[in-house]
Amino acid sequence: MDASLLAQSLSSSRRRSATTPPTQTSPLDLAISQLLKDQPNQDDVDYVSQQREQSDFNSLWRVQFECNTGDTLVIVDFPSGYVNCKRDEWSSKRFCVHSEKLLATGSKVFAALLSPAKQARIRRRFEHAGESIQQQFILDLTPSVEGDELAAQLIDLSLSPGTRDWWTSKERLDVASYLVSGHDDHCPNHPNVPVNCKKTNEYVPESQTSSPKVDLADMVISKSRAIDDYCPIRHRANIIRLILAIEGRDLVLNSAPRVYTLTGIANILDCTNVIRDSVCTWLMAEPNTAFIDINTEPALKIAWTLKLENVARAAFRILVVEGALDVLAAQPRRRATRHTIFGRPRADLPDDLQTVIQHAAHKLADRVQQTYAKFISDQFYELFDIPEYQKLKALGDLIRRETSAGEPAWLSRVANQLVTLSDKLMEYKDWILRKALDSGFRDLQRECFDRNRRCYISRKNWLPATYVYSKLSDTQRLLTPGFWEHLSDRSNITESGLPDAPAALIRAIEEFNRNIDDAMGYISHSQGPLELATHHFDFFQFRDDLNTALSLLSLRWIHTEPEVPLTRTSHIVLTLCDEEFKYLPLWAGGLEDGTGGVFESAVPDAEMGPVGPGPAYRTGTTVVEPYTDTTPSISPSNATPATPSRGTDTTFTAGRSLKAVGTTCTLSTRHQNDDQDHGRHRHHPPAPTRTTTIADVVPIDSSVSAASVTTLDSEDEELFEHVHAGTYSDVLDDEETWSDVGNP
Repeated sequence: MDASLLAQSLSSSRRRSATTPPTQTSPLDLAISQLLKDQPNQDDVDYVSQQREQSDFNSLWRVQFECNTGDTLVIVDFPSGYVNCKRDEWSSKRFCVHSEKLLATGSKVFAALLSPAKQARIRRRFEHAGESIQQQFILDLTPSVEGDELAAQLIDLSLSPGTRDWWTSKERLDVASYLVSGHDDHCPNHPNVPVNCKKTNEYVPESQTSSPKVDLADMVISKSRAIDDYCPIRHRANIIRLILAIEGRDLVLNSAPRVYTLTGIANILDCTNVIRDSVCTWLMAEPNTAFIDINTEPALKIAWTLKLENVARAAFRILVVEGALDVLAAQPRRRATRHTIFGRPRADLPDDLQTVIQHAAHKLADRVQQTYAKFISDQFYELFDIPEYQKLKALGDLIRRETSAGEPAWLSRVANQLVTLSDKLMEYKDWILRKALDSGFRDLQRECFDRNRRCYISRKNWLPATYVYSKLSDTQRLLTPGFWEHLSDRSNITESGLPDAPAALIRAIEEFNRNIDDAMGYISHSQGPLELATHHFDFFQFRDDLNTALSLLSLRWIHTEPEVPLTRTSHIVLTLCDEEFKYLPLWAGGLEDGTGGVFESAVPDAEMGPVGPGPAYRTGTTVVEPYTDTTPSISPSNATPATPSRGTDTTFTAGRSLKAVGTTCTLSTRHQNDDQDHGRHRHHPPAPTRTTTIADVVPIDSSVSAASVTTLDSEDEELFEHVHAGTYSDVLDDEETWSDVGNP
C-alpha cells in the first residue's frame, strides 16, 4: 500500500477514534503506525537522503522475505550483540538468488563456490548438522572469523580517518547528503546520529560562499558518528548489498565508508564490474569529487580496484607530485608518512600501489633536477630558439677564427667584449631565475591555495602557503605553479620603457654594439662581403623572444587538464609525462603489463660481444653515451664540458664565453649573498652529462594544451609557538627541519 494512502487511512481512523470508545489495537494498525513514524517529512531538505536510507534498510532487513525464489541459497551469518537502526539485533540472513546471474559476473570466486566439488562439500556439512536444503546450490558467504583470510580482509576493508569522517563534507563542502550522510550499519542510536556537525564554543560562522564553511578545529564528532575502521556488521551487510545488486536491485551508495567497503568486497568476490558504474558516478558527482583531492589514497585504491581510468590517473598525479616533493628534500621529513609538505593527511596504500607511486615520484624528481640543472647551467639559452642569441654565437665563431690567425690585437679586445656580454647574459639568466624562485605566490593565488588547504588542515595546525613556499628548496619550487608564472613574467618591459634587466648588462650591450661594426668591417674586408645590418645585439628583441619561450615552457608545466576536476590541489603542478605515467597498468594508459618490466632499469648496450665462456663469462665494454654538442657556440672549443662556468682561460666553450673553465655550476655570484641574507643554503645539482633539449625539460602530457619544507604537525611546538591563524613570523627558521636539495 502506498504511504500516502496509509496516512489517509490512519487519519480517518484517528478521527473515528475521537467519537468511539478505544478498542484493542490490531497488528495491522501497529504496522501502519510504525511505517508512518518512519516516513520522513517531505518538506525536509534531507527527505531524499532519508527515503533512500529507509529503502536500503528495508531491503536488508526483509531480504529473506523478498528474495525467496532462485536456485541458490545465500547464507550470511551475523555475530551476536550488534543492533541496527531500529535497535533490533542483527540476525543471520538466508535468501535465494539465481546462479546464472552470479556466474554472469565472470567471477572466478562464484564459479569455484558453485562447482560440484565445493557444493558436495558444503552440502555434506549441512546434512551432518541435520539440515535439508531444497535449493540446488548453497553459497555461504559469511566472512571468516579467524586466520589469515580474516587478517587480509581486515586490511582491505579498514577505513582511513578521512573516509570515516567524509560525512562532514555535507556541511563543510556542500556535498549532497544523499551521497555522504548515510548511517553505518551498526547504528545503535539512530535518532541521535547528526547530519551536521556539533560546533565548539569558538565557532564563528563562515560566509555562505566560502568553502569550507566549518573549520576542522570547530567540529565535535558525536559518539554516534565515531565509527570503527572495521566493523563485522558493515562487512556482512555490504556482502548482502552486493548480492542484491547482482540480482538487479537498487544499490544505495550514501556514504564514503559504504563505497569503500563495497569496493573491497567486490574485489574479494571478483565481481567489481557489478558496482563499477555506480561507484564512478558517486566519485564524479560534484562537489563530491573533492574526495579525490582530499582522500587521495583511498580514491586511488578504489579506482585501481574497479579500473576507473580517469579517477586513477587523477589521483596518481597528486600522489606522484607529493612524493616527488619528498624525494627532493635533502633530509627525510619528520612525520612525512602522516602529512604531505602542504599538510594533506596521508593514508596507507597497499605495497603494490606504493611501489608504483615511489617509482613515478623518483622519475619526476629526476626530471625536475635535470630541468633545474639546465636552468642554472651555461647552456640555458640553448634550450630555446632565440635568433639574437644564435646571431651572437655566429659572431663569436667569426671573431675566433680571425683572432686565432694572429690578426691585430684590437680585434681581441672586441672578442673580450663579446666574452663580457656573454657573461652578463648568463648573470641576467641567473637574475631571472632567482627572481622567479623567490617571488612565491601572488595574493589571489595564495588566497585560493589556503582556502583549499583549509579543507583538510585545522587552524590549530595551520601554516600559510606562503610560509610553506618560503621553506621549499629551489628544485621543490619547480613543482609549484608560482615559480612558472613568475618565470614567464620576468621578461616584461617596465613602464619606463627600459628593459627589466640589470644596468651592467645594458652597458655591456652598448659597448659591444659600438665596436662590432668596425670588427665586422675588417672581417668582411678579409673574407669577402658580409651582411653588416644585423650585427648589433638587439636586447629588446632578445627579451621578447626569451619571454615567448619561457611562457610556452611554463604553460606546458602548469596548464594541466586533469582527467577529473581537482579543485583542492591547485597549489602543486600536476603535469606528468609519459615517463611517469608508464608505471600505470595498461588499462590506465600506462605500460605495466603485469610482468614488472617497467620497474627494471634498462641495460646499456655493449660495444663488443661476450668475452670468455662458462662461469667466467664477461660482457664486452659498455658503450658510454658521449657528450655531444652539435650547436655552434658563441666561440667554439675542442671540447665542451658538461658543467661549464666562468674562469680566466681565453678558450671559448659552447654557449658560454672565452674564459670558461670547468668549475661547479652555480648561479652568478651577485646572487649568492642573497641566499645567505635569507638564511638559506642552496645546493645545485650538476648539469646533465649530455646535451639537453627542450624535450628533456618540458613534460609530455596528453592532457596539456600545445599552446623542503614540511607542513609541521601540532607536535612541532618550536615552530608553532610563533604561528598565528593566517600569519607567520619571520623568526621561524628551523634549520634542522627545513632543508634544501643537495646534489642528486
